[in-house]
Amino acid sequence: MADSSLVGISGRISFKDGGADPDKSMVLQRIQGGKRVNVGYVTQATNTKQINWLKGVLKWKDNKIPRDSTYVTYREITIPPVMYIPLCTLAACGIILALSLFGFNIVFRSNRSVKMSSPNINNVLLFGCMMCYSTVFLKPTETTYGAVCKARVCLFCIGFTVTFGALFTKTWRVHRIFTNKKLKMVRTIKDYQLLAIIGILVAVITGVLIAWEAVGPHSVVVQYLEKEVHMEGNDAEIRPFVRMCRSDYSVYFGWAIYIIEGALLSFGAFLAWETRHVKIEALNDSQQIGLCLYNVVVLSAVGLTLSLLLENEVVMLYGITSGCIIIGTTVTQLVVFLPKIHAVHSKVETAVQNNGAMFKSNTRSGPATNTKATDDHTSDKH
Repeated sequence: MADSSLVGISGRISFKDGGADPDKSMVLQRIQGGKRVNVGYVTQATNTKQINWLKGVLKWKDNKIPRDSTYVTYREITIPPVMYIPLCTLAACGIILALSLFGFNIVFRSNRSVKMSSPNINNVLLFGCMMCYSTVFLKPTETTYGAVCKARVCLFCIGFTVTFGALFTKTWRVHRIFTNKKLKMVRTIKDYQLLAIIGILVAVITGVLIAWEAVGPHSVVVQYLEKEVHMEGNDAEIRPFVRMCRSDYSVYFGWAIYIIEGALLSFGAFLAWETRHVKIEALNDSQQIGLCLYNVVVLSAVGLTLSLLLENEVVMLYGITSGCIIIGTTVTQLVVFLPKIHAVHSKVETAVQNNGAMFKSNTRSGPATNTKATDDHTSDKH
């Protein structure tokens, strides 16, 4: 009304301050029920204006005042508690499981079956599993801090590398020892050497992550979901949006990490295949690695495919990726440690067999050289 200006019989009429005739008084009428009804009065003096509405006179259809334009509201898409809380609970249970297995390694460190499985490397594996579990607690949405985005990516990439790097270096040691055709030649591969290999793998991934953040750092961006815009009553438009972690170079550095991790999985598959005939259950994890590889490859393929297809479905994508992380990490822990727990509980006698010669942990039978070689390479005290 303030912008209305028209020419009437008595001259120009304006509701603006300082209109053409500041002394005019006007009555506002509206047709309601087929009749003219007075709804208010306008009095205007120099540089002042006052509109007096009659209370209870104006009546609108359905008791809703019509809008002169569409009322736009923005609604943030968040991860519902019914999804977030159960996933975090499962991840916390996984961390508790990892800590329990860590305690098992410490308590039964002197047990023959546990000692031969390199408990130091197994502890590193458990540490990597806990890092993977921790990513579930960090939401990829509902944050305004880019540090959360960086932490989620770093925890998962480094945790995955530590977990499977530890698993594969143990198999590499078995491969190096038992592919030695000259049994009299002792190959000493100590735990610190395996830790150094894991450190190199972690350093490579860390270098890629540092370069990623230097070239195209992760930041939180607001993305409006135009396909999900919908209307509500009284001309109200709801436009959903989501806060997401983005990087301009995600494609390049992301695929670089995929290639490195894929090479790690392939190397582990090769070692597991090469050591499949070594009949030392407490020392050889080739079968367990095969199961872990099958589990991880399937879950990784599912997670990667859905992440490309459901790029804007952040809630569903978080649930799927978190579920894959929890399942894959838990299965890896159980596959690696359940045989050792069973051996300790059942007091299974460790037997070593290689090239037709059998060595038992509680006997001195067989060539002394081979027994010493096996003990030296499997004990954490070498």
